[in-house]
Amino acid sequence: MKSANLENGQLLTEVNHKAATAPSDNVLHHYWHAVARSQDVTDKPLAVKLLDHPVVLWRSDTGVVAFHDLCVHRGTPLSLGWTENGNIVCAYHGWRYGADGMCKHIPSIPAERGIPAKARAIVYHSAEKYGLIWVCLKDPVADIPAFPQEIHDPSYRWEAYSSHGRWKANAARMIENLLDFSHFTWVHPGILGDPSNAACESSEITAVPGGFQYEIEQPVNRLKANSASIQRFTVILPLTLFIERRQPDGPEKQTNIYCCTPMSDKETRFFRLSGRNYRDALSDEELNKKHQTIFEQDRVIVEAQRPEELPLDLAEELHLRGPDTAGLEYRRALRELGVKWG
Repeated sequence: MKSANLENGQLLTEVNHKAATAPSDNVLHHYWHAVARSQDVTDKPLAVKLLDHPVVLWRSDTGVVAFHDLCVHRGTPLSLGWTENGNIVCAYHGWRYGADGMCKHIPSIPAERGIPAKARAIVYHSAEKYGLIWVCLKDPVADIPAFPQEIHDPSYRWEAYSSHGRWKANAARMIENLLDFSHFTWVHPGILGDPSNAACESSEITAVPGGFQYEIEQPVNRLKANSASIQRFTVILPLTLFIERRQPDGPEKQTNIYCCTPMSDKETRFFRLSGRNYRDALSDEELNKKHQTIFEQDRVIVEAQRPEELPLDLAEELHLRGPDTAGLEYRRALRELGVKWG
């Protein structure tokens, strides 16, 4: 891969070309979304879905490229094809497209006829950062969210605890669930919540660039049973969340990064990067099993919520001051951003 920049120890490549035909306007189209892990985009095109748009990811000579997953000739998904000499090749008639979207070769016509100007793919903004592939369907209004500095800290172990997957749920519903600490007692008793200590104090919301932040005391603390840990939640709008857990009187710290990508209004692809600067008493296998248990408990609840899309009209559901403060702030922020479903 030729044109590559090294930013803070992370591989960063970008292909930023305007699409020949843009998707219908939606504020979420103007933000970067993580759509795949870097390791999943190899020498074979990869099909993904973002905001109901089929996208094909492939590696050119200059880095990862994102196209609308459609050949303009006969509507065949380009993800069924292959890459060759820095181009993506359609499996149906062998049309070859370069990273700029222009068709470079049509095997079925003589070279002297030339290639029609309209023979081009729709190209989306794409970037590779933090080990993830990011796509923005229209001109970005914000940068890729800056991850916490711990992502570059050599004392943190990340690979052992990170995960990814899909929920049949709205991405904002998923973020709000992660923000909602009042459900810990009932959905995760003994793991995150203490049934004898279900009361939730109000949290002070603080504005940060691109979003907001707040802290809570987490009564269930396996490292030091006689003291609460501190959890800091940082929302980067529209669909990124950092949860940092630290000990009040020690260096131990765990950082979780959640990127919730809307495949559609009712389906989410998530990427969870989790790292810690200490060795837990539990093995990596036991820690991951515990996380899987927590996520499965949450998934059952969130996939069953109705309406399926997170309501952004604050009058639509009943809210409580204190337990629902963060959720209200998130809904209000999305509404002010102009997010709409459907």
